[in-house]
Amino acid sequence: MSGWPLARVVALPGNGYGLEILAGATPAEIATVVAGLPPAAFVDHTSLDGGTTLLFRRFPRGVPDPSAPDTGHDGDPDAATVADGWIPDVTGMPDRGLTPFQVAVGTLLTATDDPATGARIFGLIQREDPAAVVALASVVRPRGCNCQPQ
Repeated sequence: MSGWPLARVVALPGNGYGLEILAGATPAEIATVVAGLPPAAFVDHTSLDGGTTLLFRRFPRGVPDPSAPDTGHDGDPDAATVADGWIPDVTGMPDRGLTPFQVAVGTLLTATDDPATGARIFGLIQREDPAAVVALASVVRPRGCNCQPQ
């Protein structure tokens, strides 16, 4: 081997980083590198000669880390009873309803009848700041509206 690591993190311009994984990297090597990464969302991947690069974007300020435990609440006493089998641990994860960002994403994705356009919209907004997505959704007119600008 050449001595180069088979899994490493590279800084990207802006608010992201890439996880380069070369062919031959073991799960232990990948897990060791991943363990030190900051919370982020996976946004894309690119081919790399002999491997791949997974591209991540750090969560913008104000967006809660979904992997962080919610220590401010106890288990939900109204949780449904589920039959035997694998049950995800939802202790400390109360249903907070939809956020303005989630409502805005829904508005933007359903603004067209064309699935390809909806997929393109999703690809564009997943990299945007949540406040920008909410602002963009506020200017979308309802489907079938013959509204005229004031």
